[in-house]
Parts: sequence; structure tokens; C-alpha cells
Amino acid sequence: MIALKNKIIAAALSLAIISAPSMYILYKSSSPAAATAKSYIKHLINKASLPPLLNDKKGLGTILNKTSPQKDKIIYETDSVKRFVNQAEGFYFDVPKNFELLTDRPYASAESSEGKIVVSREWVFENNADEYIAYYLNRFILNPEFQKENNITLTENKSKGSMQTISAVINDLPDDKFDKYTYVFIKTRTPNFYRLMFKYKSDNTEFESCIEEVISSFQYFSPSGKTSAPTGFEPVIPAQWTKETTGLYKKIQNTDSLYWGIFTQDIFDMGIKKTIPALEKKLDYKFPVILCYLQLGSEFPLEFMNKNYRENRLAELTLQTTFSNNERLFGYTPFLDIYRGKKDEQIRTFARKAKEFGRPFLFRLNNEPNSDWTSYSAVVAMSDPDIYVDNWRRFYRIFKEEGVNNAIWIFNPNDRSYPPCNWNDFTAFYPGNEYVHFIGITGYNNGTYYKNEKWREFDAIYGDISRRYLPVFEKFPWIITEFSSSSIGGDKALWIRNMFKNLHKYPNIKIAVWFSYADFEINTDEEKKVSRPYWLDETEETLNEFKKGLQKYNAGPLFNH
Repeated sequence: MIALKNKIIAAALSLAIISAPSMYILYKSSSPAAATAKSYIKHLINKASLPPLLNDKKGLGTILNKTSPQKDKIIYETDSVKRFVNQAEGFYFDVPKNFELLTDRPYASAESSEGKIVVSREWVFENNADEYIAYYLNRFILNPEFQKENNITLTENKSKGSMQTISAVINDLPDDKFDKYTYVFIKTRTPNFYRLMFKYKSDNTEFESCIEEVISSFQYFSPSGKTSAPTGFEPVIPAQWTKETTGLYKKIQNTDSLYWGIFTQDIFDMGIKKTIPALEKKLDYKFPVILCYLQLGSEFPLEFMNKNYRENRLAELTLQTTFSNNERLFGYTPFLDIYRGKKDEQIRTFARKAKEFGRPFLFRLNNEPNSDWTSYSAVVAMSDPDIYVDNWRRFYRIFKEEGVNNAIWIFNPNDRSYPPCNWNDFTAFYPGNEYVHFIGITGYNNGTYYKNEKWREFDAIYGDISRRYLPVFEKFPWIITEFSSSSIGGDKALWIRNMFKNLHKYPNIKIAVWFSYADFEINTDEEKKVSRPYWLDETEETLNEFKKGLQKYNAGPLFNH
């Protein structure tokens, strides 16, 4: 029996090492079985191929203090350095003693007034580590067009042995921001690699020696244990909110039911005027929440917002800081100019109109930042989630300065991170308790139109989201800001029926918004070829299943007018 078990383990290990794409398929699956298999295979590879931790105090000299901020994490202090031993992720490194350490994330972060260091263990989901890192992590920062369009100067790109170093400068940044980035990638002979990011002032030559010291002290080893979930995340109700806004928020927060929302094509015109009323008539249900999208530079849709309020609807207004509808990712992105402080007047103009509207609305800023398909994603913006956080807080501050007291802010990562890196984890983008009131969750059943896509049931998608989000965001009300099911690859009507059967498992979800439109093929010359049909009324069967499911939801009107 033992021999058979060893053979099974060896076979699984061989499969994992030889076929990295198999791990990527497992990664994309949200089923509990796939999650277990993924974790087990990684565990086998790490145990078998990464070296054990023999001495985590090697070379430190006299240790003055030892602390353990979380299980499986240790901080040693000497008279000159701190050593952070991350047993859960399998690495340690030294930093000067004046650095403060953040230890409750899947990555490690050390910061001082001189700069910031982020260290993470990552995983290659393809056979060639160099190609994987070049494409998924560095294709923007190394692209000459992107550098030119966004005023970025590449100063270094060299490889030596198993280590690659890239350095770049964001030009024209204010003096209070770190403008230089150095990325160090340490590859192993396993699917594991390590990413060290340093950001600092480009004229701070002394920090270069700090980088060398961190790199020379860095050691990796076979990890053990699990990273603790961060704690202390909870909403803070703004004192400046109007009475109506506070009342609405608490009403949604405390409901035992669920409010439904909708998005349709041409939402500002035919969508709100004809498509949605016709859909509501068929469903015998009035949607209390309406989703809309705007790009940076768009006017606040005052007429649209007033119409919704008159009709007792709450608008979920999504503002995305892109000028290309997220289509020219290698071109100019206004996100870095927001970071430079060059778009404040546009933000103020928008905020003033929001203040003029005066009624409560849901404000979703820059959804899905942990992706690689938006102009404001971290992988586009220097692979640094801090830029997202800084820009979010900038918007919030300007809104507050302009007297906006009716915006309910939604923080909305994607359900899966792309690239699937620890430094790109959804918690890295969290702006802070005083800046977030709702947690937005987004998970689509994309269907099977594209290669490697899998049919995903509602309970698999949101069960996985809940497993990862509840330990962090349990104290927040949640909103499914947009979701749907394709009909390609399975039974969409049955998917909807099963969705309604399982929604009760997720009491944090207070609002769910159906995206009743489609995605279209991007790799074809054919005009408007549908790749993911998401329409709610795609067939009589899908419409009828939704109508039946809605009968159990009667939360009442959101507004009292």
C-alpha cells in the first residue's frame, strides 16, 4: 500500500513538473476538487525540489529581539538589520532596521521614508519561465511604445544566471513620490520563482546599496504552513453623508433579502427608456438597481441619474480611468497622469456634478484592477498596486473637498487575478477602511467559446469567492456588481435555476446585477461575432427561469418617495 501511494505521488509530481499548462487549467478552475489538487501538487513540488530551511539565523550575529507577528512568520532584529522569515511562502531577506514590515499578505512588504520593497513567491504556469515572466509580468514596462506614450524611461534590463533585473523611471512625478522601480526575478529549476520589487527616488544612490544587501541576504526554501488572512477590514460610514445616503446604506446592509440590478446595451438611451421596461414587463419585476459605465473625461450623467431616482432606482455608476475603453493597453493610459496629479480638474468637474445630483448612488471606481485587461490594472501601471490605492484615495479626497456626500464607494477586484501572482492579490489593492463601503464581487460563467475556458456553475464561482473573501471582508455588505452566464458550453436556463437555488448560501450578498448583453470575438475581422452571449432574455427558457427565481425576492423599494 505504501509503495502504491509513493507511485501515485511520484506520478502526480512528474505530471506537475512536465506539464505546467495543466497547473494553469487547475488554477482557472474554481471547483473545490481542483483547488485541493492544485494545492497538493504545489506542495509536492515544493517539498521535493526546493531546499529545506536549515538555519534562518545564518549570518545575523547577535539577535536582540525575535517576534512572530503571525503563525509561520518570524522577525529577527539585530543592532542594524531586520530579517523577515516567511515560512508560509518560503523565503527570508534582510532590511535596514528602520524599515516597517507588513506581514499579513501573500507577499512581504517593507517600507521606510527611503523606499519600499515587495517580495513574493510566484508560480510559472507554462513550461518556459523566461517567456512567462516576459509576457505576463513585463510586457508593458518593456514595450517601447508603452514607455514613450506614458513617459517612462527604461534604465536597465539584464540577466545573469538565474536572475533578471529590470529598472525604470516614471518621469515627471511629484517630489513626494518614488519615481524609480527596480524589479529582480530569481528563477529556480522548479515552477517557483521569486519577485523582488524596489521603489525609491531616482536620485537616491544610497538606496542602490540597500537593494544589493537585500538581494545578497535573500534565501528561498521549501514553504510550510499557510499565509494568514489579513484582519481589521471593515467599513466606516462617512460623517459627511446625507441622511438619505446613510439611511439607504443601512437599509441595504441590513436587508435579509436581495435587490436585483440590470445592465443592457445603450443603457443611457434605449436601454433605460425601452429595453429595461420591456424586460421588466416580461419578468413582472422592476429592477431597483441600474448599472452604467463611463470613461474618464465623460460628463456626470445628471439627466440619467435623475431619471433613475424619479423611478425609484439606484444607479451603480462605474467610472473607468481609460481613454480607449481599455482597448489600447500599450498606448497612453491616463492612470499614470492621475498619479502625477495632472487630472485633478477633470475629477473635480465630475465630482461637482455628483454633488449637484445630491441623491445617493453607488460609485464603482476602476473595477477589476487585479486583471491584465484594463488601462488601470497594476500590470499596466508599473506592476505596483500602490498606484491604484493612491489614485483611489486621490479621487476620494477630491470628492470630499467638493462636498460630495452622496456617493457609496464600491471596491471591486476581479474574482481571479491575472497574472495569478501573489503581489497581484486582491488585498494589495484595498484602499483602506475609510474609503470603501461595499465590496464588489464579479464572477462570470464565460462558457467555453475560447480555448481552455471551462463551464462554471454559480455555486462554484461564488463559493470560491466566498472562501477567499469572507476571512477578509466579512464585515462588509457585498454586491455582485456584474455577472452573467454564457449559453455556449452548457444549459444556461439550468444555470439560472441553480443560481437561485444556491444564492441563500451567501448572506453577505445584498445586491446582484445581471449583465444582459454580450462579449464579442476580438480575434476576427467579422463584425460583432458573439463569443459570450450573456443576454438574460436570450431564450424563453432563460427568461422564465429568471422570472420564477425572482418570485422569492421582494425587498421593497430602495427609496421612500
